[in-house]
Amino acid sequence: MAVALVAALLLGHQLWAGVALAYLAWRLTTWHCPRGRRWVGLLALAMVGRCLLHQTVIQQRTLPAARMGTYQVVVQPDAWQVNGQLALATGRLGKEPVRVSLQLTSPAQVKQIKQLTTPVVATVTGQKGPLLPATNVNQFDYQKYENAQGVANQVRGRGALTPLAPASPWAVIHGWRARLTHRLARFPQPLASYCQRLLLGQNDPALGPTITAAQTLGVIHLFCLSGLHAFVFVALLRGGLLALHVTRETTTWLEIIALPLLWVLGGGATSLTRAILMLEFQLLARQAGCSSRVSWQVSLILHSLLQPGVLLSLGGQLSYLLAWGISRCQFQAAWRRLVAIQLIGLPPLLYAAYQFHFLSLLANWLLVPLFASVVLPGLLVIALLGPGFSGVVSLANAGLQGLQAALTGLAALPGNCYFGKPAAVVVVGLLLVTLLLVEEEVRFRRRWPWLMGAYLLCFGVIHCPLSGEVTFVDIGQGDCALIRTPLNRQVIMIDTGGQLQFRPPGWAKRQPAQRDRALTTSVNYLKSHGIHRLDYLCLSHRDADHIGYLTTVVQQLQVKAILVPQGMEKLPKLTRQLPAQVPVVPVTDRSQPVGLPLAVLHPFGPGQGKNEDSMVLWGKFGGQRFLFTGDLDRAGERAVLHRYPQLQVEVLKLGHHGSQTASDPAVLRQLRPRLAIISAGRKNRYGHPHQSTIQTLKRQHIPFWSTQQRGMITYRYWGNHGKWTTKLKGSELTWMLPPYARN
Repeated sequence: MAVALVAALLLGHQLWAGVALAYLAWRLTTWHCPRGRRWVGLLALAMVGRCLLHQTVIQQRTLPAARMGTYQVVVQPDAWQVNGQLALATGRLGKEPVRVSLQLTSPAQVKQIKQLTTPVVATVTGQKGPLLPATNVNQFDYQKYENAQGVANQVRGRGALTPLAPASPWAVIHGWRARLTHRLARFPQPLASYCQRLLLGQNDPALGPTITAAQTLGVIHLFCLSGLHAFVFVALLRGGLLALHVTRETTTWLEIIALPLLWVLGGGATSLTRAILMLEFQLLARQAGCSSRVSWQVSLILHSLLQPGVLLSLGGQLSYLLAWGISRCQFQAAWRRLVAIQLIGLPPLLYAAYQFHFLSLLANWLLVPLFASVVLPGLLVIALLGPGFSGVVSLANAGLQGLQAALTGLAALPGNCYFGKPAAVVVVGLLLVTLLLVEEEVRFRRRWPWLMGAYLLCFGVIHCPLSGEVTFVDIGQGDCALIRTPLNRQVIMIDTGGQLQFRPPGWAKRQPAQRDRALTTSVNYLKSHGIHRLDYLCLSHRDADHIGYLTTVVQQLQVKAILVPQGMEKLPKLTRQLPAQVPVVPVTDRSQPVGLPLAVLHPFGPGQGKNEDSMVLWGKFGGQRFLFTGDLDRAGERAVLHRYPQLQVEVLKLGHHGSQTASDPAVLRQLRPRLAIISAGRKNRYGHPHQSTIQTLKRQHIPFWSTQQRGMITYRYWGNHGKWTTKLKGSELTWMLPPYARN
């Protein structure tokens, strides 16, 4: 455990790992085994060296900025994922692992990738650059995740694929995996997707709704290759060999040989790696006549040395924690063991996903035996039989359709608890207390109310914060701002952000997006604070970059009312995105919504929801006056000041993403803001913010921050005082900005 925690602390800079290490160090001082303490110390030092080497390599490989060129990347045939006009994979550029994003230009390329059975050289003409970090608080950090896998850069562009002959046994096995993928794809849906995911570890976007339901119910582990799958595989292999009268010793050696093959065919998933390492050690220990009681510890040590960032992912944390719980929890009642194991996984789950479902216990109790005894063996048998057995295939497909319907129906039932993200120290504390309680049943039965009390206290702290905030989300080329008053009395979103959609060619079949940018940024941020409702959703005008994610927001959050500029409520573009139960309230400066902690200054009358009809909002939070102007043009800005000649603000959200069509110099002189906020996408097609706007700000000595450079920007306040924070320091992504926009 110490070895893996050292890696998590050094590679991921995880505070929870430091706290856990401190606790472990204290426990070691009470361990009356000098030899054991020495071994732990030596392994921890070895892990420090391994992590420092890993970090040094990543830092040396990471490019400071994107470089144009032509790059030749070797990619295995089973590594590709095709979605529309984009093909993604991880390959090797020389000795360096890189992510590849290949822009497809013809149906022939799509067909070629989907039929690959040998490695290819992808000759990509485009740019090689660093992976981008998370730019919003609590957003999934793709850069950190890939760095933990040893990947520092990505190659993007167009190119061609040249087949290669397999040069190693591993390449041959990857070819087998690709052939199996093609064979399984011939089954009807959803059987094909289940076979590819549960037998080969292939992620098929067609299973998106089912995976979402499984995540909600806390049974996502059943849809990932894990210990359950490895144990079922070994049990079936052992039963088959013994039925053929193969000796037990020979059977054990064949299992030892077959497990690495399963690891490659399964895609090397974290939980599968843990299970195979444990099984390999147990089988080898059996052959050597030794004890296998330390298989969990040996697996974690080897896994951490091979993959130092194993405990940086939720999958790695849950895999090892639940395996420990299964081996150490000896409660007599089966239901009590299940409760204990669920409690062990709850702290890291809340830290990563912020929510749990009260039906999770029931779902696991029903589905784990079903998958172990029916689904997994059945899929394996059907995969061996092939698509030719139409009757069996149809029956299995109908059964899986019923399973999908049951999963989605169960996930839709009430019981989802939006807990929020606890502090890292709290997570470690809850986890340590839980691990201590589940070791003894008597202790657990006496002390579990104290554990529940700790969860309730944590829930109250998250849901009733003493501070409020105004946050500008980095939503890309669009607008989205969040306002939350103290104690979460009111939560307001101003615009949802959005992306212009371009119709792809007919041959580029694109799977429906399961996770758009709103889901991973604004919605994710609110849920991390335990918030699943909006008192008001204010839509400034009708452009896609302001309301494009409206459907996602109203599906994911309980919206009490939507405010729009008068006249916009009649637009079909708006009404077809909204459920009937959400009221749409048209507003002008003469019809102020009751209870809204913002004043509507514009529009002055009905319009069509165009830029010139943008809703303008003014509010005071933490002693700072804020003005949000949507995409209002200069004429509209002057009209607002003409009607409100005394208007002044400390913080101005610049109109139209810093475009020269807004931010009139005379208006800025009268408003006299102390800070200007610009929301715009990096390398956007419009050149926002325009150079003339930045020059105006500099001439008038108005400081400015942009989401392009700073990521999420937050003003957190207490009473009439507050503090500004940004997700990025400002230097991380300057290479993606025009020189005039940097500050």
